[in-house]
Amino acid sequence: MRGRFSLLRIWSHDQGSHGESHHAVNKKMGIMNNMKTVEMFPQDPDKEKVESYKRDVHPHGTIPALVLEDGRTIIESGAICLYLADRYGRLLPEKQWTAEYYNWIMYASITLDEMMEHLFTQWMLKGPEQEDKDIAQKMADKFKVFAEYFNNFLKGKAFICGDKFTAADCVMGYNIWWASVMREGCLINDWPEIIRYRDGLKSRDAFKQAFTTQPLQAQYQ
Repeated sequence: MRGRFSLLRIWSHDQGSHGESHHAVNKKMGIMNNMKTVEMFPQDPDKEKVESYKRDVHPHGTIPALVLEDGRTIIESGAICLYLADRYGRLLPEKQWTAEYYNWIMYASITLDEMMEHLFTQWMLKGPEQEDKDIAQKMADKFKVFAEYFNNFLKGKAFICGDKFTAADCVMGYNIWWASVMREGCLINDWPEIIRYRDGLKSRDAFKQAFTTQPLQAQYQ
């Protein structure tokens, strides 16, 4: 999309998308007045709307997508959160935590997202009769490897970057929230540090505003 706008424009959907991670960033930063949200649901029955979005904003038709004032577009959720944190100088880590900050944002956006997309498709879109149990089990096993690794990493820390809440927690928090609302949280129920981390995020006002459970479950179950 080309052109100039007075505000940042974010294409997103209220529930069940990567939009929650940037919503948490936006709310925590207090920058909602600097941004216009455009509702976009990739499975919208209005095919013309979806095709227009693919043509003008995001070639894959997924969300979110952030269009800057000069028309440049960022189409990766992790990159959007990194950009907003850098642009506004908020939710950034202390220098000694920079490696963890980038590592977990990239891990969540690349490795973990793939697992969650497959599990979401099999468990919540297809349902028990159409579910490919081999794919679902493979992804659940892969998630277990992540869960053990992340659970151990979290010991002694309130957040990814020690005691400071950062954009990394917005990105990872989305995936942990997602895991907690599928199959009654079976993916994380056995990992006490992840549960503690999730509960700490849930107590934050920005998290409460950006993430819920019932709309997602009602929409896909």
